[in-house]
Amino acid sequence: MKRILTLPALCLTLATLPAVASACPWGGGAFKFSEHGIYGDFTVNGGCTEMVWDRLSDGPETAALERTKYGWKGSLEKADVELLEDGEHLRLTGHGGPTRQFPVKRTQ
Repeated sequence: MKRILTLPALCLTLATLPAVASACPWGGGAFKFSEHGIYGDFTVNGGCTEMVWDRLSDGPETAALERTKYGWKGSLEKADVELLEDGEHLRLTGHGGPTRQFPVKRTQ
């Protein structure tokens, strides 16, 4: 009898793993970073579908986010931003420039 109950429980557990693995650690948060003269503040909505990027000199800019192999990516006016799955780093690629990875601090 235990084997009959164990198999459905195992199947149910395996079925829920993809939903847990794809959860976005950035959702509903506010963040900032500052490294080597590059800085920014941004917020991410609860569903990780939109980011609002704010630099004091440029004002706020909204970007749609889409799921990638390594996280969630959005395109801003001057750069592409990828929020990595670890919820602690982002990759910033300037249009026509190099890609750099930065640590990010959660402010909210």
